[in-house]
Amino acid sequence: MLNISTNVIKGIMFIKLEGELNNYTYNELEEDLNYLLYKQRMHYFVIDFKEVNSLDENIFSIIQSKLVEIFLSCGKVVLCGLNNVKFRNYCCRDNIIFNDIIEALNYFYI
Repeated sequence: MLNISTNVIKGIMFIKLEGELNNYTYNELEEDLNYLLYKQRMHYFVIDFKEVNSLDENIFSIIQSKLVEIFLSCGKVVLCGLNNVKFRNYCCRDNIIFNDIIEALNYFYI
């Protein structure tokens, strides 16, 4: 089971994930991201993986395609809480991975 909590602060959508993230539970996350991106026109996202208990290794190839979709719509995404080095290797870009939300906020400042 995956719990998704969202909060908007200064135009940045914070998405906190809790529980298991696998191919099945990713569908919930994808639906939320599609709604926020296409219906609500949000373009700045911080996705926090800190409270994810179980993470499938193959999920990052699926997440990577969604990140590219967000980048192509002129958006920015930051990933937090990926402390495990092997999961960092699956991500498409190193410069979007931060240890915590405070570090991630600096990414959005111009």
